[in-house]
Amino acid sequence: MKKPLIIVSIVLCIVSPFIGVKAAEKPAQLLVLSDIEERIAGKMALYRIEHLLAKHGDALTRVPDITAIGRKLAHYSDRVHLRYSFYVIQGDIEPQAFSLPGGYVLISQSMLDAACRTDDDIAFILGHEIAHSALRHYADYRLRDHQQVAYVKQLIHQYSFLQDDKQFKHSEELQEILSPYVARIRQIKEVEADQFGALYALRAGYHYSAGIHVLERLRELFGEEFQLERDDLGPLDAAQVPEPASHPTLSERIEQLQLFRLKAIEVSKLFPSGREALDRGNYQEASLIFDSILSLFPQSRTARIGMGVTYHLQYWESSSADDFLLAYPGALEFENLQLLRGTPDFQSLQEAIEEYRYVLSLEPGNKYAVNNLGVALAEFKQFDEAEQILREALRLDGAQDFILFNLALVLRQKYQKTQQIAFKNEMVALLTQYLKLAPSDEIAREYLKECTPQESP
Repeated sequence: MKKPLIIVSIVLCIVSPFIGVKAAEKPAQLLVLSDIEERIAGKMALYRIEHLLAKHGDALTRVPDITAIGRKLAHYSDRVHLRYSFYVIQGDIEPQAFSLPGGYVLISQSMLDAACRTDDDIAFILGHEIAHSALRHYADYRLRDHQQVAYVKQLIHQYSFLQDDKQFKHSEELQEILSPYVARIRQIKEVEADQFGALYALRAGYHYSAGIHVLERLRELFGEEFQLERDDLGPLDAAQVPEPASHPTLSERIEQLQLFRLKAIEVSKLFPSGREALDRGNYQEASLIFDSILSLFPQSRTARIGMGVTYHLQYWESSSADDFLLAYPGALEFENLQLLRGTPDFQSLQEAIEEYRYVLSLEPGNKYAVNNLGVALAEFKQFDEAEQILREALRLDGAQDFILFNLALVLRQKYQKTQQIAFKNEMVALLTQYLKLAPSDEIAREYLKECTPQESP
C-alpha cells in the first residue's frame, strides 16, 4: 500500500492558463510569463514538493540516464532554449509524472517501474511532460480583471512564503480561485501533449509505438481514468479518481496516438529537410516542406514560424540589402545571407507577418515569432511598433543575441531620422551587450564603430 502524501494542488494550479472567478464584460487578457518568471514559478513549486517529500522520508533525485533521454528529446521541442531539468521522485508513492513551469520535469520511480520497460517507454513519458512546458500549457494566464493580474504577479515574485508553512496560506487562496479551471486545461492539452511528446521522441530516434504501449500498460494496471499528472502525491484509490469529464480516458488517448502515427512519421522526416532548405536560403523548397508539415500537423508552431521565414526570405530576395537577423527554433539564424535583390515583394513580407502574428495569437511569448515580427515591421518602416515589439521580446526572454542586434538596428534607423541622442546611446549599449554574446560578428562591430567614431590623435 502506497503511503499518503498529500501536496497542495498549487503545483498545477499556480500555473493554470485559465484564471477567473466572475464573468467580465471586457474580453479576457493574457498575462504572459517571461522565461525568468516562468522559471521562478516552477522553482517555487519544486521547492514545495521537495520540502513535503523530505518530511515523509522521500526525495527528488537526478538520474543520469533519465536526464540524458530528457535532454535528447528537449533538443527537438518547440522551446529548445528552455533549460529543462529532470528529476526522479524516490519513495513509496503512486506512479505519476508531471511538469512544472520553466521546464522542470518530474517522474516517480514507481512510474518507471510500473510502465517503462525500455528507453523508448521513458522517452514517451518525458516527451509528454516536455510538451507541456514547450507549449506553455502552464505558463500563460487567462485573466478577467486587473486585480487578479496583480495578485498572480505578487505570488510569483514572493519567494519568502516558501520559507514558512504559515505563510503558505496564499497558495490555499490561489487554489480556491483556480481549482474550477484546472480541469479545463486537461481535456484539450493532454492529447496535444501526447502528440507533441511522441513526435519529439520519434525525431530523437525512439520508437513511436512505445507511447501506445505505455498507455495500454497504464490502462491495464490502473483503469481508464488514470492520469499521469495528479493533484497530490498520495495513493490512488476509488475515492480519488477524477470525474471522466475532466480528463480524456486512456482509450481516447491511445486512439488519438494511433491516428496520429502516420502524420508523425511523415512530419519527423520533413522537419530536417525544411531546416536544411532554410540553411541554404532556398525558400521555394522550404515553403513546400513547411506547407506539407502544416497540412499534416497544423498546430505546430515551429513549422508555422518556418513558413513565416520562407515568406521573409522571399521578401529579402526582392528587397534592398539589410542586416537584420531572423530567428528560428533550433538556433537557426539568418546572418549576412546574400540573395539577389530586386523590386521589393511586399506581399511576401505581409504574408510573413501574418504567419508570425498567427503564432503569437496562440503563444504570445514565442521569442522567434516576436523577433521576426519586429524585423518585418521595421522593414515596413514601422519603427515605433517594431521597437515596442522587440522591447517586449527582451522582457519576455532576457538577453537574446538576435533580439539585441535587431533592436539596435531599429534604434539606428530612428536616430538617423530624429537625431535623438538617447537612441544612439542605447544602440551603443545594445551592440556592446550583443558582441559579448556574438564576439565574431564583424557587421555588429562596424555598426558600433559607426556610432562611436574614434577621436583623431
